[in-house]
Amino acid sequence: MKIGFIGTGRIAEACVRGLAGKGHDIYITERSGPISKHLASIIPEVQVLSVQQVVDMSETVCLALTQSVAEQILENVVFRKDQSVVSFMLGVNIARLHQMCAPAVDICITIPLPMIATGSCPLPVFPNSSALYKMYGNTNKVIILDSESALAPHFAATALVSTILSQLAVARAWLGEKTGSTTKAEAYLLSLMDGTFACLPKDGNGRISEALGSLATEGGLNAQLRKHMSEAGVEEALDGGLNILGTRLNI
Repeated sequence: MKIGFIGTGRIAEACVRGLAGKGHDIYITERSGPISKHLASIIPEVQVLSVQQVVDMSETVCLALTQSVAEQILENVVFRKDQSVVSFMLGVNIARLHQMCAPAVDICITIPLPMIATGSCPLPVFPNSSALYKMYGNTNKVIILDSESALAPHFAATALVSTILSQLAVARAWLGEKTGSTTKAEAYLLSLMDGTFACLPKDGNGRISEALGSLATEGGLNAQLRKHMSEAGVEEALDGGLNILGTRLNI
């Protein structure tokens, strides 16, 4: 595929890295110059071009801009009807994207995260996009949403990552103190989580509940710690925090 990126921030960088070495021609814009130059220096199939040149050369154009600059940058850019457009901008809705990217009609919005560079990144998308599947579907879970309004709640849910990592940081400090090695403690905890999540089917059929049930043996360590955390209000705090994010995002 011939794939272009307008905007070259950290997420776009991760997306480009996730495509490297897979037979694509990749075109990126000059924005965020140091990132663009670095990608072109380490990935042979990457070329740095102007915004219009990126669009002219690409079958699929990925929009990795902030909402605040998108209108200005895309104002005079000419798209083609036969192009696909994949937007990473949640602040610009599908209707507006169709206006900005006309006459292109195959347009979707998705939410890539930094782990897309290595794979296993969930990609909620609306509407369905064959272009997104072709680019990332082999190594990442593409989740087709039922409505555009479902995008923002999925974006809010990404905030869970730092919350989970902060709990792992507490556990690392505890385990490191008890064993004398925070290095081995961190390696163990990350491997523990990786193995736990890797073995769960990603089909959405109640696997989280199944896993919790398997760890709920009365008197077991998992059950005891979870009971303590629940009684301390951790689960209620999480629900409340997600609701605060929902208010912020007008969900």
